[in-house]
Amino acid sequence: MARSLDKEWNRLIKQEEKGLKKLERDTENQILSKIDEMKQGVLNKIPGKLIVTLNEGFYKAFELIFSKGNGVIEKTFRQEELTLDYTINDFRVSQRPNSKSLKQMEKGMKRGNKFNTCITAVEGIGLGVVGIGLPDIPLFLGILLKGIYETSASYGYIYKEEKEQILILKMIAAALSESDKKREADIEVEKWISQMDDKNVVFNKDAEIHKASDALSQALLLSKFIQGFFVIGMAGGLMNPFIYRKVMNYVIQKYKKRYINEKRMSIKNERKSIL
Repeated sequence: MARSLDKEWNRLIKQEEKGLKKLERDTENQILSKIDEMKQGVLNKIPGKLIVTLNEGFYKAFELIFSKGNGVIEKTFRQEELTLDYTINDFRVSQRPNSKSLKQMEKGMKRGNKFNTCITAVEGIGLGVVGIGLPDIPLFLGILLKGIYETSASYGYIYKEEKEQILILKMIAAALSESDKKREADIEVEKWISQMDDKNVVFNKDAEIHKASDALSQALLLSKFIQGFFVIGMAGGLMNPFIYRKVMNYVIQKYKKRYINEKRMSIKNERKSIL
């Protein structure tokens, strides 16, 4: 019964490895490094005060949402419906652990992500047109976390738990890490997933918030700088959906891989107990 899950598990591992190797090859061939050099040249012209302001903006937005804003985000999607969908889909996978059952779990997430992507584009371009860049940080982060929370709930994980929030922060940082640091960041995410159920595991939430905030500010820095100018701010606003998709593609992959691994191990353990 678990063979189909094993097959999907191996496929995901190969897919991830292929992606990481491609990044490493591109870096060695200086394709991405040249782009990074051009980007750095522009970034060097951006006022240091803006960099500090952007970093602090994301940091404060994370703190605010994690401490008081989750309830607001939850009002933007039907948590009970997602929980019910997960229960049904999880039962279906347990009965028929195949690719068809797994795809059924992804249907709702794909619809939600398309909607969220559209929202990031509208709010980013809308604020950019009138020359407002920085004030949309809480809006963008709220939409991003909405997408991550929906994905977490769709796979049966409780995003409110502190250890789950640490994983979310690590995934955001890894998804937006520079190409030459991607593998190291990915290993850190996998390591956390493997040990987060350990009651004695040690973590520093404040440090993880800083890492995720820095990753987001670096990814959006150029666009926020452009977005601060009237009219051409539309170009900066277009970066929001790009960053959203980049993070969500990574997050969905990790949650799917985590769910499949736990499900396949559960089925194998059940077999052993019967034998």
